[in-house]
Formats: sequence, structure tokens, C-alpha cells
Amino acid sequence: MAELKTLKQLVYDADQQYGDEIFIREYLDKDFRDTSFREFRKTCDNIAVWIQKHFAGKTHIALMGTTSFEYLSAWFGVQCSCNVSVPLDTNNNPENIADELARSDSKMVFLDDKHVKDIPLFKERCPQIEYYVHINKPEKGMLYLGDIAAEYEGQTPVGDVSEDDLAAILFTSGTTGVSKGVMLTHGNFIDNTTCCPDDDYHGMKLLTVLPIHHVFCFTIDILHSLWNGVTVCVNDSLFHISKNLKLFKPEYCTFVPMIAATILGKMQMAAKKIPSKEMIANETFGEQLIAIFSGGAYLSPEIINGYKEFGIDIAQGYGMTECSPRICTGIVNCPKPDSVGKIVNGCEVKIVDGEIWVKSKSVMKGYYKNLEETANTLTPDGWLKTGDLGHKDDDGYLYITGRKKNLIILSNGENVSPEEIENKFVTFRPIKEIIVYEDGQLITAQIYPDPDYKSEDIQEEIRRKVDEINDTFPPAKRIVNIIFRDKEFVKTASKKIIRARINE
Repeated sequence: MAELKTLKQLVYDADQQYGDEIFIREYLDKDFRDTSFREFRKTCDNIAVWIQKHFAGKTHIALMGTTSFEYLSAWFGVQCSCNVSVPLDTNNNPENIADELARSDSKMVFLDDKHVKDIPLFKERCPQIEYYVHINKPEKGMLYLGDIAAEYEGQTPVGDVSEDDLAAILFTSGTTGVSKGVMLTHGNFIDNTTCCPDDDYHGMKLLTVLPIHHVFCFTIDILHSLWNGVTVCVNDSLFHISKNLKLFKPEYCTFVPMIAATILGKMQMAAKKIPSKEMIANETFGEQLIAIFSGGAYLSPEIINGYKEFGIDIAQGYGMTECSPRICTGIVNCPKPDSVGKIVNGCEVKIVDGEIWVKSKSVMKGYYKNLEETANTLTPDGWLKTGDLGHKDDDGYLYITGRKKNLIILSNGENVSPEEIENKFVTFRPIKEIIVYEDGQLITAQIYPDPDYKSEDIQEEIRRKVDEINDTFPPAKRIVNIIFRDKEFVKTASKKIIRARINE
């Protein structure tokens, strides 16, 4: 078999290697719907033929929806047609979506019911779009994905792409301003998919939980499963994680820290009534679970150790969209839980003035039509400035201390990383969310108390905890002001708090 270089080849190789094995498992209308690797490749081919018959040359094609067989077949149908996928956040507001459709030069859109009502707005703001295709069902005045696939059943697209060709434009979540379109090539995705080849996942099941437009979910859950012959079990809602863990019985799942912390909190509450932590773990995750992989934000050692008390291993990795995303991979039974994992094969890391810089085949081409931001992020010799502060050790483990842009510099010259303080509260049940920042040269904390926590005086409990944590820090790092909130912070789709909007 030829060396793997492109996403189109990945789909075809998965068909050849795994054939009739189950690739996608969904639970619809009280029954399982299974799609094999072979069925998936055939559907992608059918969609690709339609695209090639309607567009000539490189075309940018947007997708909005949640994880499903239909969404993924559209995504890879674009790849098999040798064109460019533009996955957008389906939970974004219509105005922002219209802006990203325009800035990405998308000429076609796959979408589901949620945004059908927004098509008039898209047509007004994005006259370059030629076709709107409903992913899930026939809709008046629209094309339907199922009809497209049926019309070209059995046909095969022509042409191919190279590893240096653009595969996708993925918009960053825009926590500090306007989102940027990250250009990732076929080679970027393939390098990141295959950079950790040691474990044998073939035949196992993974529960995919995170938003599908997010590169952590796409690479780790979808591409990695195609490469390893893993069954992707689709979680249909964040509210149904517990139910679907019992339903699908996966060996692995991927979380962001917020999800991991929420589930840990529920298990810890249950432990107050049920003495057996093993029973609680089995009831929550099933007896077949091997490990949880966490990414998207920093996971504190307190959460990792909290899971260990229930006999569950949670492995923390690290990366960013601009690196497809993995820079470090999570290590099961990691000997260094305060790290963010081990640097992946083929990735160089150096520390420049405290900031983590990386270089690898996974690093993006740049930001689409944004030369200024590209120049600010990529050096002429190919180093990616991550914006994260940290250090590495001699064993190849990486440690994060905070974000460069969040660093608080006080008038006395002291540098304070707000994340270092925030992470001290991650397992403290009365606090649901906390953000630390500087206000008038004083360290301030905005705190959203957990509304599900039962307490006679929750604010007093929190103040006592703040005093306790303050005693562990030098004066410059101590919280002076506390502001209690009555609603959650505004977040991105990957559940990161948007610091620029903490006063909303």
C-alpha cells in the first residue's frame, strides 16, 4: 500500500483495510444505525462526483451541522472531489456565519435544519454561493444530500491531490477578536493523525462528544478512527453523555476539561451516598472503559487525580488548531500528571522568552487571506508561536503555565499567570467557573457559583477557600477582590471562556 499522504487516500485505504467493519454507529429512532468503512467510502465517492460535475477547479465548500454519517460523508465527499472543506460552528450566530462564509470564499453550503431559516441572510451577504444542500432531509427549494448520493451511486470521482494541497479552512473560535481561517493541508492532517502509531486501537469503540467543526474532535476522533479501524459512536447531545456511555459501551472517549470536571463532580457527589467508587465509575462509564483523552484546554492534576480515585485514567494532551492540532499526546497512566503529555513524533519544541514555539509537518500554511496575522504567528523559518507559556523536560514532556496574552504584569514588575491561580479551584465544588484578571493593579476574581451545590452560605464557603488558596501564594499572586456572578461566562463552541467578554 502506498505511503499515506492525503485525506482522500485515507478514506480509500480504510475501505481496503477494514471493509465491512463498522465505522460510524448512531442511535436513531430507538435503534442502532451502522455504517461500514466501505459504505462510507462509496457515499463519499457519490457526493464527490456530483461536486465535480458542478464545479471546475478548486472550490471552497462550507459545512454546518452536528456529527453524523451524513455530515461526515459530505465532509469527505468534498475531499474525494479534490476540493476544500470549510467546517463552520453551527452554534455561531447567523451574522458571524455569513461573515465566515464570505471571508472563506465558499461557493456551496451543506447545512441542517438549524440554519435553513438563515438562508435568505446568507444569500444577501454571500452572493457567491451557488448551492445550498440539506444534509438530513428533502426541503422545498433546496438540494438534498440523499438525492445527490443516490443519483451518482456507483460512480467514482476523478483526479487527485498532493500532500501540499489545501484540505480545509477551519476558523479559530475568536476568543480575542475576529476569527481567523486556519489553512490546513492534507499533509498537515495526515502527519497529525499518524504521529503516534504505537497503540493498537483496531476494533475498539470511541464515543465522540465534541463539536465536529473543532479540529481536536476531527483529527483525534474521526481521522484517527479511519486510520486505525475504530468505530466512532456518535453522542447526540452533551446532555446525553451518561446515557450514551451506557448505550454504546466505548473503550475510549474524548473530553474537554469542562466536561471532565462536570462528570467528576457528579461522581464525587454520588460517592457521598455510595461507598463503592468502583461501582460509581462502572455505572457512569461502563466496565469496558480503558481511558479518557482530554484536550482543548489545560486539565489540572487535581482532576486527573480525582478520576484516579475512581479507577479511571484520563490522559491529557495539548495542541492548537494551527498545528492540526496535536503538539503533545495524552499518555495513559502518565508518570507526570502535571504535564500536558509527551511531545509527538516529528514535532520540535523550543522555548523563546518563556513562550512555546513548535515546528512540524502539522503546522498550518497560514491564515486565509490574512498575511499580517500569519506573519505574527509563523516565523520565516517555519516556527509556530503558540502564545502559550511553559517549559519542557529532558523526557519530552511539556508543561503549560499560562497564556502569554493573559499574563498580568503588575506595577512592581511581578508577572502573574491567571491560569495558575484559577487551576487551584477546579475541583472545589461550590465554584462552577472562575476567571482571574487585573483590575486597578489588583488581582480580581469573577466567580460563578455552582447553582446545583447545596449550601447555607455558598459565598462564604467560597471566600474561605479563596483565603486558603491565597495563603499558598506570595502577596503579588493573591486574590484581593471577588465579584460573584449570577450567570455563566460566554464561551466558545469548545467550552472555553471568552476572556474578552467576561463582563457580559
